[in-house]
Amino acid sequence: MDGDANRVNGNPEKVALHLIEGPPSTPELQAYLDRLGVTLESGWRAEINLNAVAWVRDAARRLARGFMILIDYGHDARELYSEAHSLGTLTSYSAHRAAGADSSSAPAWLQRPGEQDITAHVDFTSVRAAAEAEGMTTIGFLDQTYFLLGLLGDLPNPQSAIRNPQFKTLIVPGGLGSTQKVLILGKGVGSPALRGLSFRVRVT
Repeated sequence: MDGDANRVNGNPEKVALHLIEGPPSTPELQAYLDRLGVTLESGWRAEINLNAVAWVRDAARRLARGFMILIDYGHDARELYSEAHSLGTLTSYSAHRAAGADSSSAPAWLQRPGEQDITAHVDFTSVRAAAEAEGMTTIGFLDQTYFLLGLLGDLPNPQSAIRNPQFKTLIVPGGLGSTQKVLILGKGVGSPALRGLSFRVRVT
């Protein structure tokens, strides 16, 4: 990105950012894709979070016994780095509104710098591999919908929760229910029958 003195509508307080292609900032990016066996086609965009993998590895190393539960937007690597997401997953949020991937030279996440949140989807394949390399075991990986529905068994009146508009927002298919994934890892805990995994591994 470049904020070279391009002013917006003559306003000296506003800087127009635009994309400038260049070489990878570190050879670790190519090594990351090589480990996954991923080849990106010309023109594709992809996000790689080296720090996320390093954090999970460090957290797993420090954990002697227990669970790690990760909930976030994301996919397995084979889907995340595929034609289906060839524009990338970088998304901006402002006033509860999202603007996703854009093929233009000035996508939404370059506009109004500092005034919106920016996020990208997680590569759960690499996150899981980093944790397992430190002795953790994957206990479950499923959509948020099935995880939360599994937890309803602990409530005295599950139907009341299902009718709640806020709860519906969290489980609606095609929305947060399927875009949010839940990864449950364990170390030294065996294979417990967790209520949230009542639907077993369900990923859409």
